[in-house]
This record gives sequence, structure tokens and C-alpha cells, in this order.
Amino acid sequence: MKDWKYSSVLVTGGTGFLGKAIVAELRAMGVPKIIALSSADADLRDRKETHQIIAKNQPQCVIHAAVQGGGIAWMKEHPVESGLDNVRMNTNVLEAAFQNGASSFVGVSSACAYPKAGKIPYCEEEIWEGYPEPSNGSYALSKRIMMDLGRAYAKQYNFHTVFPVLANLYGPGDHTEPSRAHVVADLMIRCSKKPQKLIVWGTGKAKREFVYIKDAAQGVLASLRAPKGSIVNIGSGLEISIVELAHMIVCSHGLKIEIELDKSKPDGQLQKVLNVERAKALLSWSAQTPLQEGLKKTALWYKDQKILF
Repeated sequence: MKDWKYSSVLVTGGTGFLGKAIVAELRAMGVPKIIALSSADADLRDRKETHQIIAKNQPQCVIHAAVQGGGIAWMKEHPVESGLDNVRMNTNVLEAAFQNGASSFVGVSSACAYPKAGKIPYCEEEIWEGYPEPSNGSYALSKRIMMDLGRAYAKQYNFHTVFPVLANLYGPGDHTEPSRAHVVADLMIRCSKKPQKLIVWGTGKAKREFVYIKDAAQGVLASLRAPKGSIVNIGSGLEISIVELAHMIVCSHGLKIEIELDKSKPDGQLQKVLNVERAKALLSWSAQTPLQEGLKKTALWYKDQKILF
């Protein structure tokens, strides 16, 4: 990035799916000091530990990508952890970044923070207009708390906080653990086992937007160009039904198998797609990887992980 100004950057969740991709982009940019934190370095749910690790490293910029989360099933079964753990992490990291002199804070948010009954495509100013999809309500509200508190820091203390709201991520390096996998990773894992048929949760009619991991990482970094307190959607702006996605993933693995819909399982929110015009205008950023191309790269990566299955 031509206008990059940070010589030291701390990335929470730096060994996770998104965090690793952000760290890779920072390295490619030649950032002198990159601190990639994992849960082994500090428990970010603990305020004291969080302040100590950030005070120790004194980063100019903190990118908060750590998260306690998973797919629909995990969220449904862990509403306390997905809410409480994330509220603690988000507020601790934001507070510690400010109190230890960071110039900027990037709080990675999620499209699930939008209201279930919101106007499609979702525009940033409408994020507060209703309750999120109940199956991940506590997680979604933890993101809203982070964004609203971040705007408060921007207003009261002139602290440069920005909040990229990400569409569903996919790509090489995603989960290989089924219990934590979101839809693309889950289907990739099962296709890698070369099943006789692929069972897909729900009616298949739910529509989602997906953004390739490298594009998402670049979008997160580009969000630093936004004015303090900004919320900016980072996605492709394109949607696809789950059943169409399943067919594309089957094809990406070179399989010819039947897709069976398990309608006893939830669809989650029926439609979720972002308006990405603000990112184009404000950040000069847009997703570059077509879904079919990204899925092929992802399938190749999963095939190489066969030892894990």
C-alpha cells in the first residue's frame, strides 16, 4: 500500500485463518515489525494479560482478528462462549490498544452483525436497525458492541478506530476441523473424503456472499485508509445459493456425486449480501478473485491436507 505508515503492527489471531493471511500481506509489504499473537501468547479474555502483551510489544497499529466462533452448529450450541468470550476479547484489545499508545485499531467485524430483517444488500449505516439472526445473536452483538465502543473512542479521544465488516471467508488455510468449519470449509472437508453423496444442511435456498481470503486480508489493511470511527463492508457484493455453492465445490474436486439436502437442519439467515460501494469509493478496494477460481485453489489446498482427514 502506497500510503502505509505503520512500522509495527500487532495482529491478534495472527496464527488463525484470517490472521495468517493478514500477516502474509504485511510481510509482502515489508513492514519491519509484525507481532502475530496466538492464544498461546495471551488469553485475550483476561484484561490483565491483554494489557501486558500489548504493553510489551508497543505496536503502532493493532489489528484485532482473534475470534471465538465456528459454523452454524457450533454457534447454536455455544451461545454463551460466542457472546461472552468475544465481548471480553474485543473490549480488552480495544482498551489496551488505546491505553498503550497505538495510533490505530482495526476491529474485524462480520456480516452476521446486520439485522436479520434488514434491507438487502446491507449498507453500513443500517447495521443497527434490528436484531441479528438469532442462531448467532450473541456473537453478532459482540461485534456491534466492539464497533459502537470503537466509535465512542474515536469521538471522545480522537482515536483512529476502523471496522471492516467481512462477508463469509474461504480459501487455502481454512479450518480442517469439521466442528469449527463454516460452510465452504465444511463442504471442502467432506468432498476431500470422496463421499458417495454430499449432504448439505437446510433447503439449499439460503444465499450467501463469499470473499477469498487474500482479498479479505487486503481489504482489512485497506480499511486503515478510512476516517476514524468508520464501518466499511468488505466483500464481493455477489451472492450464491448454498445448493449452487455445493455444486461448484463438488466440481472443484472433480467429483460426480449426488447432493442431498437435509431439510431437518437450519438454513440460518435466508439472504446475506453486502453493499460494497463504500469500500470502492473510500478505500479504492474491491475483491479480485472470482468465486469459481477461488474454489479451485481452495480444493487443491484441501486435497494436499489429506493426511488430516
